[in-house]
Amino acid sequence: MKKLFLLLIFVLTANFISAQVAPKYPPPPVVTDHSQDPPPEIDSIGTVAIDTDTNQVFAYAEEMPTAPYDFNKYLQQNIKYPTDARDAGKQGCVYVSFVIERDGSITNVQVKKSSGTASLDKEALRAISSMPKWTPGKMNGKPVRVEFTQPVRFVLPPPSSNNGK
Repeated sequence: MKKLFLLLIFVLTANFISAQVAPKYPPPPVVTDHSQDPPPEIDSIGTVAIDTDTNQVFAYAEEMPTAPYDFNKYLQQNIKYPTDARDAGKQGCVYVSFVIERDGSITNVQVKKSSGTASLDKEALRAISSMPKWTPGKMNGKPVRVEFTQPVRFVLPPPSSNNGK
């Protein structure tokens, strides 16, 4: 009887411990029936038709916008390092987002990530806002709005070490 009692306690204890350490699985994902949804419009070459007449802003287009000038050279020539930041030895990178409109103009210019120095951020916004028009991006042969994010780096030259020469 004592052995049966010990066996019963052992089995109950093992069940209790295994119930405590059993992994808890997340609930299964919810599956939505889309069988009644209308199919997307397909054009003659088998691609999904996109309504290019809306104000939708694309992150990517079949034909991406291009600057009809050297974009990096433009930034180098047009950004003026703010005097207060230069004097304080401030450097940094500003991430600026902007939208290239259907006509190639630049709109919605804003800081996505700050450099931590207000004057550097302000100068990056000024330079991007003053860019000449781009060639717009296209989807299905029609111009669309496309958003870009551009890092603008402010780096001071290393101090010159003439050593009295």
